[in-house]
Amino acid sequence: MSDHGYTQGCVLLTVGTKKGLFILSSKDRHTWDIRGPLLRGHGIYNAVFDPRSHYRLFAADNEPFFGSFLRYSDDFGETWLEPEHGLQFPQESGKKLNAIWVIEPGRPTEPNVLYAGVDPASLWMSTDGGLNWEQNAALAAHPTRERWEPGGAGLCLHTILPDPSNPDRMWVAISAVGCLRTEDAGNTWTFANKNIRADFQPVTYPEFGQCAHHIIQHPTQPGVLYQQNHCGIYKSLNAGDDWIDIHQDLPSDFGFAIALDPHHPETVYVVVEDQETRLNFGDQFTIYRSDNAGAQWEPLTQGLPGGTGVGLGVLRQALCTDTKDPCGVYVGTTTGQLFASSDRGENWRMIADFLPPIYSVTTTIFA
Repeated sequence: MSDHGYTQGCVLLTVGTKKGLFILSSKDRHTWDIRGPLLRGHGIYNAVFDPRSHYRLFAADNEPFFGSFLRYSDDFGETWLEPEHGLQFPQESGKKLNAIWVIEPGRPTEPNVLYAGVDPASLWMSTDGGLNWEQNAALAAHPTRERWEPGGAGLCLHTILPDPSNPDRMWVAISAVGCLRTEDAGNTWTFANKNIRADFQPVTYPEFGQCAHHIIQHPTQPGVLYQQNHCGIYKSLNAGDDWIDIHQDLPSDFGFAIALDPHHPETVYVVVEDQETRLNFGDQFTIYRSDNAGAQWEPLTQGLPGGTGVGLGVLRQALCTDTKDPCGVYVGTTTGQLFASSDRGENWRMIADFLPPIYSVTTTIFA
C-alpha cells in the first residue's frame, strides 16, 4: 500500500471541491505538497481519512448526472472502490438519493463503525469498515418527518456527532430541521433546539424547523456543544437541552462554519458572512476567534486578503483545526483559496490557490 512518503507527525488535509479531491501534506505546517485532483471532475462534498483502519480514505462523490456514490480507497486515493451494499433507498420507499453530505468515523471504541448523512435527511451506519450500509429506521420514521422542510441546499443531514463518552448518545443536524439527539443508540430521536431562533418561520422558537449549519462538541466536556446556525451562534452546556446565543458583537449572526482548538476547547473559530451575498463583510476576509467560549470575539486578519473587490465565502465543512499544539487552523473558500495558520490563527498564509470551489476541509495527523 502506497503512503506517498507520509511520515509520523505529518499533517494531511483532505480538500473536497466541485471538481475533485485534493490531498495536501506537510511535515512542518509551512511547506505543503499537493496531490490531485483525485476523482477528477467529480463533486466531492466531504472526504475523510479513518486512522483506525490504516487510513482508509472515504469520499462523498456527488454528480448531478451520474448520481451520488460513497467511495473508499486503501492506497491514499490511487485507486477507488465502492461498498458491497451502499447508500441505497429501497425501491418501495419512493426516495431517491440526492446527495451524500458527510462521512463520520465512529468512536475509537468501535473501530469498524462509520456513519454517513445524506439528502433526503437520513442517517446511515456501517459496522464493517464501510463495506455495507444500513439506514437508521427510527430517524427515517420520525413522527414529524412529513413536516420537515428543506433548506437552501436541500433536506440534508450534514452533521453527525457520536458522543465518545457515551456509546448510546449521538447528535445529528439537518437543514432546515435543526438538531436531534438520541440517548438509546438511535432507537428514538428527540429535538434539541430550545432557544434557537428561526426568524424565517411564523413562530420564532419552534420545536423544529431551525436551520442548523454546523455543530461541534467539546472534547473533554461532552455536554458542551457549539453551533453555527442560520440565525445565530450558540452554545449548549447541557447536551442540547437548551442553547445560549453567543454571537455577541460579531458583525453578523449568519455563517456556516465553526471549529475549536482541541487543546484549548474554550477557543472557538467562526466565519460569519453577509446573509444576502454569503461573502465577507466589507473589503476584508476575516476569521473570528473567541478564547473564552464565546464571551468575546476578535477578528483575525494577518495574512488574509483584503481590498476592493475581496469577497470570499466559506461553506459549512470548510473550516477545521488539527490536533497539534498550538493548533493549526485551515479554511477553504468558494473561490478556491485554501488558507492555513500554524499558530492558532494569529498569522495566515495561502497554501493553495486556483482550486475549484472548496466544499470541505478535514485534517488528520499521520501516526
